[in-house]
Amino acid sequence: MTRRKPVILGIGEIVWDCLPGGMKLGGAPVNFAYHVMQLGADSYPVSAVGTDELGNETLESCRRYGLETRFIQRNSLPTSRVLVNLDGNGVPQYNIVENVAWDALEATPEALSFASRADAVCWGSLSQRCATSRKAIWRILCAVPETAMKIFDINLRQHYFSKEIIEDSLRQATVLKLNEDELPLVLSLLGISDIGKLVTEFELDNIVFTHGADYSEVYGPEGLLSHIETPKVKVSDTVGAGDCFTAAFATSLLNGEPIVTAHEKAVRLSAWLCTLPGAINPHQL
Repeated sequence: MTRRKPVILGIGEIVWDCLPGGMKLGGAPVNFAYHVMQLGADSYPVSAVGTDELGNETLESCRRYGLETRFIQRNSLPTSRVLVNLDGNGVPQYNIVENVAWDALEATPEALSFASRADAVCWGSLSQRCATSRKAIWRILCAVPETAMKIFDINLRQHYFSKEIIEDSLRQATVLKLNEDELPLVLSLLGISDIGKLVTEFELDNIVFTHGADYSEVYGPEGLLSHIETPKVKVSDTVGAGDCFTAAFATSLLNGEPIVTAHEKAVRLSAWLCTLPGAINPHQL
């Protein structure tokens, strides 16, 4: 009997990363959706682009990469650009332009209907910076089955987050993904002392914590479940590496693999991505 592919949604921003070497399609939800697709699941980015020429190029690029575009909306705002500067270690700093198409994301009847079939959904904090898109994301999350994996890949960017956004998202989530810069800020904002208390306070199934070039860990209600050192690779840039990590981890769990195996796959794939420019590159495991 053929196993049904998991249906996974990535909701939020779709952008063009303006890197030193040129423009690359990106945005956490579309990066996530791309890697989910590469790993064999049915993936659907839910976002918005403008009716401008860059919006046309976005849809054409998505199709060229094999991404489904039926839930990428169009509106009169410009397609999003992000100015990216890389430090000496290839770590990006972002300047995210405001008042762009995904800030006006809508919860269309088609998206809400499809969300009711999802096995997993992933979203972050950046895409909730405007009330319109936040309301739409919330409506879509409420349409997702209770049994689905709900991944809050927090992606704190600039000043586009608040205690309210983080708390509300954590109460919807079953999995939290965050890095070494985000963890202390989240703990401080919420008045929580450590990862263990964060798991129990929000009744999370897992917290995935990445510490850049050093290590990553997975926690559950039982405590630390897996610790893996980060492989040493020649870094081109780290753009999208966290999204790739999340995609591999989630897809593996949905395919019935144990936590440690899912973690190992996520570490291996995200390290490989760091050796290449940009967030979207074809791969096979």
